[in-house]
Amino acid sequence: MFTRAQPAGQKIWIVDDDAVLRSVVSRLVTESGYEPVEIADGADALERWAKDRPALIVLDVNMERLDGWSTLKALREAGCEQPILMLTGVADVASRVRGLEHGADDYLVKPFSGPELLARVLALLRRVAPPASPEAAPLQIGAATIDLGRKTATRDGAPLKLTRTEFVLLQLLSTGQGMPVSRATILGEVWGGSDANSHTLDTHLWRLRKKLGDDGTQALSIQNISGVGFALRPASA
Repeated sequence: MFTRAQPAGQKIWIVDDDAVLRSVVSRLVTESGYEPVEIADGADALERWAKDRPALIVLDVNMERLDGWSTLKALREAGCEQPILMLTGVADVASRVRGLEHGADDYLVKPFSGPELLARVLALLRRVAPPASPEAAPLQIGAATIDLGRKTATRDGAPLKLTRTEFVLLQLLSTGQGMPVSRATILGEVWGGSDANSHTLDTHLWRLRKKLGDDGTQALSIQNISGVGFALRPASA
């Protein structure tokens, strides 16, 4: 299994008075490996803040009991530094500016696609994820042990020959701390905007999976999350 520690705080709050929307977002959050916490309105979110801390908050603007603007302001005044993604049915520029000025980290207009919401959530989480330490312990992926600093690898105790590109791919994916990294990011950072394309990436990942021991009998060590990107995952996930 992939044993590098996951980021602290695995909960993502979904604060919205629409139960159907909460359910949809919860499903997306679960698929990303986080624990969704559904909260019906802003007042409940503030009450919960006194005893709990999420990794990120998805916050709807239009709620009857306490709207998103007031909730956002109160959370920031209470010391909330976690990323907050605002959801709203209003698409005008003034509303987007208002949200950002009140401390929102991102702003998504309804209706939105599931992959877009998930991509924005994961991008915000990557921004606040702690960088990998140069002295970090080697990656343990199934029977494979990879020392990214020394560029060495073994599998079942025997030397495992990885290419420079494969080490770079593992380094980039490991910085995601278990969160997906988009195809565009991988292509840009690994191949530097050259002629590489998605087929090139898929081929490299297929070969790397085989070297790591993926044989189809368990969950892939490098998972393709449809519409979002690729992530290192525990084999038992």
